[in-house]
Amino acid sequence: MAHASGTPIRLQRLTALVAICLVAAAVGFAFGRILVGHGATYRMLAVALASGVIAWATERRGMVVATVVSAVGLVLAVTWLAAPQTVWFGLPTSETLRTIGTLATQVGGQAREYVSPAPMTPALLLAGTVAVWAAVFSCYALAFRAQSPLLGLVPPLALIVFADSVLEEFIRPMYGILFLIAALAVLFADSLRRIQGWGPIWTPTGNRDRLLPIAGRNARRVGLTAVTVALIAPVLVPGFGEKAVFSLSSINSDHRVRLSPLVQMSAILNGENGDTELFSIETNKPSYWRMVTLNTNDGTTWQPALDTGVPVASGAQIPNVTVPLGRTVTQTITVLQDGGFSWLVAGATPTSITIDQDVSWHPASSSLQMEGWPDAGESYTVTSVQPNVSAKSLEARQASVEPDELTNYPDTMPSVIQEQAREWTAGLSTDFDRVQAIRQHLSAFIYDKTVTYGDDPASLAFMLTQSHRGFCQQFASLMAIMLRSIGIPARVAVGFTTGQTSTATDGGNAYVVRLKDYHSWVEVPFQGVGWLPFDPTPTFPGDPSVSYARAGAVGDPTCPAPSRGCASKGNGKQSDGGTNLVTRKEAGTEPLNVKGGTIDGPTGPNDDTPIPLGPLALAGLVVALLAAIGFPLLNASRRRRKLHAAHEPRELILATYDVFADRAAELGWPRAPGETPEEYRGRLRSVEGLDKEDQERLTRMTRTVVRAAYAPGEPDATVSHQAADDAREVLHALRDTASWKQRLMGMYRRD
Repeated sequence: MAHASGTPIRLQRLTALVAICLVAAAVGFAFGRILVGHGATYRMLAVALASGVIAWATERRGMVVATVVSAVGLVLAVTWLAAPQTVWFGLPTSETLRTIGTLATQVGGQAREYVSPAPMTPALLLAGTVAVWAAVFSCYALAFRAQSPLLGLVPPLALIVFADSVLEEFIRPMYGILFLIAALAVLFADSLRRIQGWGPIWTPTGNRDRLLPIAGRNARRVGLTAVTVALIAPVLVPGFGEKAVFSLSSINSDHRVRLSPLVQMSAILNGENGDTELFSIETNKPSYWRMVTLNTNDGTTWQPALDTGVPVASGAQIPNVTVPLGRTVTQTITVLQDGGFSWLVAGATPTSITIDQDVSWHPASSSLQMEGWPDAGESYTVTSVQPNVSAKSLEARQASVEPDELTNYPDTMPSVIQEQAREWTAGLSTDFDRVQAIRQHLSAFIYDKTVTYGDDPASLAFMLTQSHRGFCQQFASLMAIMLRSIGIPARVAVGFTTGQTSTATDGGNAYVVRLKDYHSWVEVPFQGVGWLPFDPTPTFPGDPSVSYARAGAVGDPTCPAPSRGCASKGNGKQSDGGTNLVTRKEAGTEPLNVKGGTIDGPTGPNDDTPIPLGPLALAGLVVALLAAIGFPLLNASRRRRKLHAAHEPRELILATYDVFADRAAELGWPRAPGETPEEYRGRLRSVEGLDKEDQERLTRMTRTVVRAAYAPGEPDATVSHQAADDAREVLHALRDTASWKQRLMGMYRRD
């Protein structure tokens, strides 16, 4: 009988493919745990398998060819996972490359700031994709190209060990078992290539190839014994199961929600858990609910100042608190879910807290901190002082002198930021006017939660001079930096907006705060008043500074003080964009409102020459008749144009929803600024007169709109027609519930 020539090449390659797929599975499942959700794990698994298959398919090619093909595959994987909105028929574009470059600059900051498991942000998906792809590809290259299987197992092992080091919880031996099986498969596949003289281990039986081990029972026993010892040995090692000397997961070890102000807030604002109810607040005076203030900026990151903290006795006065001028307000905060933050929330400046826990006050960051967080159902009461000052009184005060870190302006900031701040505040004589000028200019920008900027100072300059769009964190950071550049102390506050109203237990006002209400704004100190909030983020309701931050002309070079209003050359009136109209007797006098009273004082005499009433009445009647006929026609024409301009199903769905919300507003159900479609649906469901079928149509339409706005795939044309039918039927039901007076007044409603 002739001696066997060895294992066929085809079977050797098949064994190598199985081995690298097992390695890919181990890496994908283990490393995917550091991101939140099963979706991240499945993505990492797909990336690992794709990398392994490409490495296996290009093994017979040169190393340069294999590397180029793998690099192309990696670029496509990063494009589809981290920047899918920038592709052109699935292919990367120049915008894709710019987006990937921006995300790459964010990886370091987010890796330092998030705790594991971290949200599945585009930047972390980018980092995970590159790491998993490189580990699997290098494993195959080292194991089968360089014939160093033990060295080839190091890259995937490093990723698995990294995942275990940042995730504490409890021991998960399954990942170790899976990687051990994959490692044995790699060693087995490498052995087939090295040992050619022992004959084939696959022998044909019938028409199929079957795996028939011919090494004998002893070989199988040795292999089984090795696996058993490897699984049992760690248990026998001293220190097994003890806490690590250096744990990266201790912050998140109690499985509670942690919101760090150092984190990119877009991940929280765009996250899937935005509707999670965190806490409710019963109070007679709503405001923003502050957690902590960030005082120091190193050019890339805002951080809270550190101090040892002062213990606070329950119900006693909080020490070392500078109490501002204002009204005393009491808030009762009730925790709604078993999770919390690093700080307790409170309105404005807290002066006392009643709680059955040990709490400390940190003056440097104006924050209340405690060990852990109250469990769901527990409550605590905070007494605060909210500022009660007028714009007139603030115009007579300068910003107070604060520590150097509150006026520190990093040298790395582009000069255009300071130049723009000086241009916007040129000719203004008070710090209040300067603060208002910068706030109002930024408020004219566009609020966009989807923008991605780097951590470098150049990103703020790009937002200021080119993109003119961002979300709350970026607006607050930019305003604070601009104020510091002209010598005005400022800090960034982090907390939550007011939330949605509900009914308190005593029949008063309560506000439910959700995860999506996470927000940041700017605070500036004024002499004799204390820290005052200013919110530069556009379209945000509930700004606590509305009592003293009056609207003015934005971007008008002839207006020396935007906070006061300005006189035009013609009629002595100045508009703030069409919404607020203030009259002035002459330049430099106190502002008057259109009802004849002043904001800060009594009205002075009006020197305008009276106009005869006859022609004025006739002209007014003509204008009223034209408006009565033309205004509804203009509204109908505007809506029709909006629908006709939508050519694709996605555009048609979104345009249909805009028209639906516009017409529902005419019937007495307007959509509030910043209100999500799901929140709007929740309010409309409470309308009396909507039957079960109408509510189902409303739910179906809302879900269609959300998918059209955020899903990567293009909706079907049938879906867009269904959304239009649902919107029409729901509007009919809403119209039946509205009175004739509401219908008539709604026809002349102005958005």
